[in-house]
Amino acid sequence: MTIWIDLENSPHVPFFAPIIRELRAKNVDVVITARDFAQTKQLVEDAGLDARIIGKEAGDNTIIKTAALLLRALRLAIYLRGRKIDLAVAHGSRGSLIASKLLRIPTLTLYDYEGANVRLFNRLADWVMTPAIIPDQKLATLGLPADRSLRYHGLKEEVYVSDYTPDPSFASQLKLDPSKIIVIVRPPSHTAHYKSDRSFALFSDIMTKLAARNDVAVIFTPRSIRQSDEIRTSTWFDADKMTILERPVNGLDLMGHSDLVIGGGGTMNREAAVLGVPVVSIFKGESGAVDEWLEREGKLHDLESAEEIDRFIRKRDSRKALMTDTSVRETILSTILRLAKR
Repeated sequence: MTIWIDLENSPHVPFFAPIIRELRAKNVDVVITARDFAQTKQLVEDAGLDARIIGKEAGDNTIIKTAALLLRALRLAIYLRGRKIDLAVAHGSRGSLIASKLLRIPTLTLYDYEGANVRLFNRLADWVMTPAIIPDQKLATLGLPADRSLRYHGLKEEVYVSDYTPDPSFASQLKLDPSKIIVIVRPPSHTAHYKSDRSFALFSDIMTKLAARNDVAVIFTPRSIRQSDEIRTSTWFDADKMTILERPVNGLDLMGHSDLVIGGGGTMNREAAVLGVPVVSIFKGESGAVDEWLEREGKLHDLESAEEIDRFIRKRDSRKALMTDTSVRETILSTILRLAKR
């Protein structure tokens, strides 16, 4: 049995790493490809994954992004041509999906945010797997037929957070000051098609407030070199209080040693929620069902103005992960094996 897994974005690496390990433990041949986008390439190397790097970041111009997508899909198809692949698996990789159609490989696509442009997945993928939190009716309106819809109960972040063991030396390695309130900031994305100007305005206003406080240490996890440069040259940036991470670190350790996470949407927000770390969202695009559920559960807080941030700036007591269920990984793994055998 041979399964192809494509890692198109940085959150795909921690998600698929334990799945790849378990597949190989079952003597499944796993072919891995990845895109040099955001921190994906570095995370692949850190995880020790033998991935072939194909394609790179294309910026935020729609025409250039579309051309880069089609070129990457063609390069993936050329790389995999002649191999017998039983199933292609990816978490929202358009390049993988198009290449699989060119090669007539059965496809399983996963996604957990229905506010993205998911109609391509719903139309072309043989099977689509999503969290059960997303209503069936919503998926139907987005063009996903019921007979190709598969579900799992829980959050995708539980696939790998359940394995997380804190590194006691992490704080000293990063030189975190325990006397400060440690705030981790993941800025909004410039390249996502669902980006929002309101998110960037709120981000700037909050950073201005944090820069004025002497009890806070801010650590940025930028999405790109461009974003690092923008932060460094911002009027509110204070090098004495703010640190920009120049290379990827273990995100779970980073959040596990923090007092607050401020996220521009996406995986890091949900990772913090699963870890039990206070997290506020400054994402102002279409709200997804997963984030709405986390809000109802009190695990995620959506901010509308910079003034609201003050009530979250405090040291936290608990550093215990709250959600460590392994059933999500078991469900996804068994589904991959079952579909690959068809």
